[in-house]
Amino acid sequence: MLVLLALVWGVHWVVVKEGLHYFPPLTYAALRIGTALLTMVAILAPVRNLHRPDRADAPIIFSVALLQIAAGVLIMNFALQAVPAGRSSVLVYTMPLWVALILWLRFRVVPKRAELVGLILGITGVVILVNPTVIDWTVPAELAGTLALIGNGILWAIVTIHIRRHTWHGTPLALQPWMLLVALLPVLAAALLLESGRPIRWELASILILAYSGPLATAFAFWASQSITRALGPIASAMGFLATPIVGLVAGALILGEKLGPADIVGFGLVVAGIAAASLLPALRPAQPSTTGAPVPGATSVSAD
Repeated sequence: MLVLLALVWGVHWVVVKEGLHYFPPLTYAALRIGTALLTMVAILAPVRNLHRPDRADAPIIFSVALLQIAAGVLIMNFALQAVPAGRSSVLVYTMPLWVALILWLRFRVVPKRAELVGLILGITGVVILVNPTVIDWTVPAELAGTLALIGNGILWAIVTIHIRRHTWHGTPLALQPWMLLVALLPVLAAALLLESGRPIRWELASILILAYSGPLATAFAFWASQSITRALGPIASAMGFLATPIVGLVAGALILGEKLGPADIVGFGLVVAGIAAASLLPALRPAQPSTTGAPVPGATSVSAD
């Protein structure tokens, strides 16, 4: 699942970049989430696994739906109009760095030496990627898109911590249709309000793009990421997420011909090294038992469905 998720999400940055030539951004987002919802209903309804969620799962449904799915899809669609696909994937997948920083500032989980080194390396890499020699600060769309992608990584980090700390009553698979439905409503309303009447190029390519973005990169991928975050240890999940921007960089270079300058390469390298140090090396330490009985951030004891 980790390998497939890295491939699906990594290549998807290129797919969305191309899809924006066929769909307006809000309409694309609504169609993507809508087809993902139809896919999940078609899968779950025949096996009678489509039922009302427990009220206790409402916080995680709204958290994932609004912060990860709706906001993530919208930011991706708007940012990719101005930012290269490869760079975009790296900026969003700084998520593990922000997880470590939020756990430190909000939950007083003091980072160890490797985590501090990782944060310094990763944030230095982000600074290099957003400096005026790499992106043109005189182009508002490129600057706004770059900052929005970093914000997307921070939102994803918040949701990741919530996923790990939430006491789940339903499985990610059973809750997925409700997450997609909650995500779809505001996106669809925005698309109808702001893009009604804008043309869509319905061709074989656009149909294939939508089939990739909806059922595969949304229905499957968001369920898989939640299941991985819940059920696997931090080493496995961090390695899987770390592979995604690497796939995105390669796909952007091979398929779209995106060129990497020296600052890009140094910045990407520092971000990857920082994520590895902050996420992978500390995970090798034996887990310390909790003395308060409170859940340990990042710890899981449940399996995914």
